[in-house]
Amino acid sequence: MMTEQIRVTPRAYCKIILHAAKYPHCAINGVLLYDAKRDKKSKVVTIVDSIPLFHICLHLVPMAEVALMMVDTVAQSQGLAIAGYYMANEALDDMSVEKPATRIADKIAEACPNACLLVVDNRRLSLTMEDHALRVMHSVDGKWKDMEDNSYQIEPEATDATAALLHRHADKHLIDFDNHFDDITHDWRNPHLNEEIDRLIAK
Repeated sequence: MMTEQIRVTPRAYCKIILHAAKYPHCAINGVLLYDAKRDKKSKVVTIVDSIPLFHICLHLVPMAEVALMMVDTVAQSQGLAIAGYYMANEALDDMSVEKPATRIADKIAEACPNACLLVVDNRRLSLTMEDHALRVMHSVDGKWKDMEDNSYQIEPEATDATAALLHRHADKHLIDFDNHFDDITHDWRNPHLNEEIDRLIAK
């Protein structure tokens, strides 16, 4: 069995799926955070959080640069760093990864060699979330390729917590950077959701 390389925590997973659920008619994207100091000497990169970026103009460079600078600043203050990129396409059965997405993911991989790229499989989204809905990719010789199933783990509590949140319509309360730029009182760090996810996992 290959050494596990990527682990996705419930907090990171829930927010990715809630972002996709809030905007089912849109493509969405965001970035993934990991504990750089803790994982530096480990063969496992644990994705501890996800930050929702956009659902309107996903690849508008000036807005993306501002958002990424803000995320990087807050992440560093918490001892975290950007370790990947996530996305969902607009069409239900579209699992493709276009050039604009790989450009951002490539940039992240330059700083974090074990970076991952997660693509939401919209066909697997449901209120019960019986199975995880992510395609997990990593960079091999400069190209993004699917990881073997035994090279990543979506933590077991993640799907149950996501189902519980969807039943509570928690997706309506998720804030991404489009929401934040419309009204800066909306906090893209989503502390309210983080607390709710932590409570669910603690039960």
